[in-house]
Amino acid sequence: MSPFKVNPEPDVAKPSQGRVIALTGTVAAGKSTLGKMLEEWGWQVIDTDTLVHQLYERGAEGHRKLVDAFGESILSSSKDLDRGLLAATMIRDSSVYATVNHLIHPIVRKTWKSKVGESLRLYPRRSVAVIIPLLFEAGVEESFDVRAMVGCRAAVSRLRLRERGLTPEAADFWMGKQWAAEKKAQACDQVLWNEGSLELLRHQAKRLTDPERG
Repeated sequence: MSPFKVNPEPDVAKPSQGRVIALTGTVAAGKSTLGKMLEEWGWQVIDTDTLVHQLYERGAEGHRKLVDAFGESILSSSKDLDRGLLAATMIRDSSVYATVNHLIHPIVRKTWKSKVGESLRLYPRRSVAVIIPLLFEAGVEESFDVRAMVGCRAAVSRLRLRERGLTPEAADFWMGKQWAAEKKAQACDQVLWNEGSLELLRHQAKRLTDPERG
Protein backbone atom coordinates (compact mmCIF):
# COMPACT_ATOMS: atom_id res chain seq x y z
CA MET A 1 0.00 0.00 0.00
CA SER A 2 1.26 3.44 -0.84
CA PRO A 3 2.33 5.80 1.96
CA PHE A 4 -0.26 8.28 0.70
CA LYS A 5 -3.29 6.22 1.65
CA VAL A 6 -5.51 7.75 4.29
CA ASN A 7 -7.23 5.65 6.92
CA PRO A 8 -10.87 5.07 5.90
CA GLU A 9 -13.61 6.49 8.07
CA PRO A 10 -15.43 3.81 10.12
CA ASP A 11 -18.55 4.02 7.94
CA VAL A 12 -16.68 3.93 4.63
CA ALA A 13 -15.94 0.59 2.97
CA LYS A 14 -12.30 0.15 2.01
CA PRO A 15 -12.99 -0.56 -1.72
CA SER A 16 -14.43 2.95 -2.04
CA GLN A 17 -11.08 4.49 -1.15
CA GLY A 18 -9.16 6.04 -4.00
CA ARG A 19 -6.09 4.30 -5.32
CA VAL A 20 -2.78 5.94 -6.11
CA ILE A 21 -1.48 4.77 -9.49
CA ALA A 22 1.77 5.56 -11.22
CA LEU A 23 1.54 5.89 -15.00
CA THR A 24 4.82 5.34 -16.76
CA GLY A 25 5.80 4.04 -20.16
CA THR A 26 7.97 4.30 -23.19
CA VAL A 27 8.62 7.61 -24.96
CA ALA A 28 5.64 8.95 -26.94
CA ALA A 29 3.50 5.96 -26.01
CA GLY A 30 0.45 7.97 -24.97
CA LYS A 31 0.81 8.60 -21.24
CA SER A 32 -0.71 12.07 -21.44
CA THR A 33 -3.56 10.79 -23.62
CA LEU A 34 -4.36 8.14 -21.02
CA GLY A 35 -4.17 10.80 -18.31
CA LYS A 36 -6.80 12.89 -20.10
CA MET A 37 -9.09 9.87 -20.26
CA LEU A 38 -8.75 9.31 -16.53
CA GLU A 39 -9.51 12.98 -15.88
CA GLU A 40 -12.70 12.61 -17.91
CA TRP A 41 -13.69 9.80 -15.55
CA GLY A 42 -13.16 11.87 -12.43
CA TRP A 43 -9.60 10.99 -11.49
CA GLN A 44 -7.05 13.44 -10.17
CA VAL A 45 -4.17 13.34 -12.66
CA ILE A 46 -0.77 14.84 -11.90
CA ASP A 47 1.61 15.06 -14.86
CA THR A 48 5.23 15.46 -13.78
CA ASP A 49 6.17 16.85 -17.20
CA THR A 50 3.73 19.69 -16.54
CA LEU A 51 5.32 20.23 -13.14
CA VAL A 52 8.75 20.47 -14.77
CA HIS A 53 7.49 23.08 -17.23
CA GLN A 54 6.08 25.09 -14.33
CA LEU A 55 9.41 24.89 -12.51
CA TYR A 56 11.14 26.23 -15.64
CA GLU A 57 9.01 29.38 -15.67
CA ARG A 58 10.70 32.65 -14.82
CA GLY A 59 10.73 33.20 -11.06
CA ALA A 60 10.11 29.54 -10.22
CA GLU A 61 12.51 27.55 -8.06
CA GLY A 62 13.69 25.39 -10.93
CA HIS A 63 14.42 28.41 -13.10
CA ARG A 64 16.55 29.95 -10.36
CA LYS A 65 18.49 26.76 -9.70
CA LEU A 66 19.28 26.23 -13.38
CA VAL A 67 20.44 29.81 -13.86
CA ASP A 68 22.63 29.48 -10.77
CA ALA A 69 24.14 26.29 -12.21
CA PHE A 70 24.58 27.26 -15.87
CA GLY A 71 24.38 31.03 -16.00
CA GLU A 72 22.19 33.21 -18.20
CA SER A 73 23.45 31.55 -21.38
CA ILE A 74 20.45 29.17 -21.12
CA LEU A 75 17.99 32.08 -21.18
CA SER A 76 16.28 33.74 -24.11
CA SER A 77 16.44 37.47 -24.73
CA SER A 78 13.32 37.85 -22.59
CA LYS A 79 15.07 36.03 -19.71
CA ASP A 80 12.83 33.00 -20.04
CA LEU A 81 14.43 29.58 -19.97
CA ASP A 82 15.27 28.50 -23.51
CA ARG A 83 14.04 24.92 -23.25
CA GLY A 84 15.19 24.01 -26.73
CA LEU A 85 18.69 25.23 -26.00
CA LEU A 86 18.76 23.43 -22.66
CA ALA A 87 17.62 20.20 -24.29
CA ALA A 88 20.24 20.49 -27.01
CA THR A 89 22.91 21.11 -24.38
CA MET A 90 21.83 18.02 -22.43
CA ILE A 91 22.05 15.92 -25.58
CA ARG A 92 25.57 17.17 -26.29
CA ASP A 93 26.84 16.91 -22.73
CA SER A 94 25.69 14.09 -20.43
CA SER A 95 26.99 15.97 -17.38
CA VAL A 96 24.48 18.74 -18.06
CA TYR A 97 21.69 16.14 -18.22
CA ALA A 98 22.83 14.72 -14.87
CA THR A 99 23.00 18.17 -13.27
CA VAL A 100 19.53 19.14 -14.46
CA ASN A 101 18.08 15.91 -13.06
CA HIS A 102 19.93 16.40 -9.78
CA LEU A 103 18.48 19.89 -9.40
CA ILE A 104 14.96 19.39 -10.73
CA HIS A 105 13.90 15.84 -9.81
CA PRO A 106 13.83 16.38 -6.01
CA ILE A 107 11.60 19.44 -6.42
CA VAL A 108 9.27 17.58 -8.76
CA ARG A 109 9.10 14.61 -6.39
CA LYS A 110 8.27 16.84 -3.43
CA THR A 111 5.59 18.62 -5.46
CA TRP A 112 3.73 15.57 -6.74
CA LYS A 113 3.84 13.90 -3.33
CA SER A 114 2.32 17.02 -1.80
CA LYS A 115 -0.38 17.13 -4.47
CA VAL A 116 -1.24 13.45 -3.98
CA GLY A 117 -1.49 13.89 -0.22
CA GLU A 118 -3.69 16.96 -0.59
CA SER A 119 -6.02 15.19 -3.04
CA LEU A 120 -6.47 12.20 -0.74
CA ARG A 121 -7.15 14.41 2.26
CA LEU A 122 -9.77 16.46 0.44
CA TYR A 123 -11.30 13.70 -1.69
CA PRO A 124 -10.41 10.32 -0.10
CA ARG A 125 -12.61 8.35 -2.51
CA ARG A 126 -11.08 9.85 -5.64
CA SER A 127 -8.28 7.86 -7.26
CA VAL A 128 -5.08 9.63 -8.23
CA ALA A 129 -2.76 8.95 -11.16
CA VAL A 130 0.74 10.41 -11.34
CA ILE A 131 2.37 10.40 -14.77
CA ILE A 132 6.08 9.71 -14.21
CA PRO A 133 8.06 8.78 -17.34
CA LEU A 134 11.15 7.86 -15.28
CA LEU A 135 9.30 6.00 -12.53
CA PHE A 136 11.73 3.11 -12.19
CA GLU A 137 14.78 5.00 -13.39
CA ALA A 138 14.23 7.50 -10.56
CA GLY A 139 13.50 4.74 -8.02
CA VAL A 140 10.11 6.04 -6.81
CA GLU A 141 7.95 3.06 -7.77
CA GLU A 142 7.31 1.97 -4.18
CA SER A 143 5.18 5.06 -3.50
CA PHE A 144 2.20 3.62 -5.39
CA ASP A 145 -0.54 1.03 -5.06
CA VAL A 146 -0.38 0.17 -8.77
CA ARG A 147 2.28 0.72 -11.40
CA ALA A 148 0.83 0.89 -14.91
CA MET A 149 2.70 1.23 -18.17
CA VAL A 150 1.65 2.60 -21.55
CA GLY A 151 3.90 1.05 -24.16
CA CYS A 152 4.67 0.82 -27.83
CA ARG A 153 7.50 -0.51 -29.97
CA ALA A 154 10.69 1.52 -30.28
CA ALA A 155 10.05 2.05 -33.98
CA VAL A 156 6.65 3.56 -33.17
CA SER A 157 8.21 5.85 -30.55
CA ARG A 158 10.76 7.09 -33.09
CA LEU A 159 8.09 7.75 -35.68
CA ARG A 160 5.95 9.70 -33.23
CA LEU A 161 8.95 11.72 -32.05
CA ARG A 162 9.86 12.60 -35.63
CA GLU A 163 6.28 13.75 -36.16
CA ARG A 164 6.77 16.04 -33.17
CA GLY A 165 9.78 17.58 -34.85
CA LEU A 166 12.62 15.83 -33.02
CA THR A 167 15.76 14.89 -34.90
CA PRO A 168 16.83 11.22 -34.99
CA GLU A 169 19.70 12.13 -32.66
CA ALA A 170 17.34 13.71 -30.12
CA ALA A 171 14.90 10.79 -30.37
CA ASP A 172 17.65 8.26 -29.72
CA PHE A 173 18.94 10.31 -26.80
CA TRP A 174 15.63 10.55 -24.96
CA MET A 175 14.71 6.96 -25.67
CA GLY A 176 18.10 5.86 -24.40
CA LYS A 177 17.47 7.48 -21.03
CA GLN A 178 14.56 5.16 -20.29
CA TRP A 179 14.23 1.47 -19.65
CA ALA A 180 13.25 -0.61 -22.66
CA ALA A 181 9.57 -1.52 -23.00
CA GLU A 182 10.13 -5.17 -22.06
CA LYS A 183 11.93 -4.28 -18.84
CA LYS A 184 9.30 -1.74 -17.83
CA ALA A 185 6.49 -4.17 -18.59
CA GLN A 186 8.01 -6.81 -16.33
CA ALA A 187 8.20 -4.32 -13.47
CA CYS A 188 4.62 -3.05 -13.83
CA ASP A 189 1.38 -4.41 -12.46
CA GLN A 190 -0.58 -3.55 -15.60
CA VAL A 191 0.44 -2.88 -19.19
CA LEU A 192 -1.53 -0.96 -21.81
CA TRP A 193 -0.30 -1.23 -25.39
CA ASN A 194 -0.95 1.82 -27.54
CA GLU A 195 -0.33 1.24 -31.22
CA GLY A 196 -3.97 1.19 -32.28
CA SER A 197 -6.97 3.46 -32.04
CA LEU A 198 -7.95 5.77 -29.21
CA GLU A 199 -10.93 3.52 -28.60
CA LEU A 200 -8.63 0.55 -28.05
CA LEU A 201 -6.62 2.56 -25.52
CA ARG A 202 -9.85 3.69 -23.88
CA HIS A 203 -10.98 0.07 -23.57
CA GLN A 204 -7.71 -0.84 -21.86
CA ALA A 205 -8.01 2.19 -19.61
CA LYS A 206 -11.42 0.99 -18.45
CA ARG A 207 -9.78 -2.21 -17.22
CA LEU A 208 -7.25 -0.10 -15.36
CA THR A 209 -9.91 1.96 -13.61
CA ASP A 210 -12.02 -1.07 -12.72
CA PRO A 211 -9.86 -3.81 -11.12
CA GLU A 212 -12.80 -6.23 -11.26
CA ARG A 213 -12.84 -6.23 -15.05
CA GLY A 214 -11.21 -9.10 -16.81
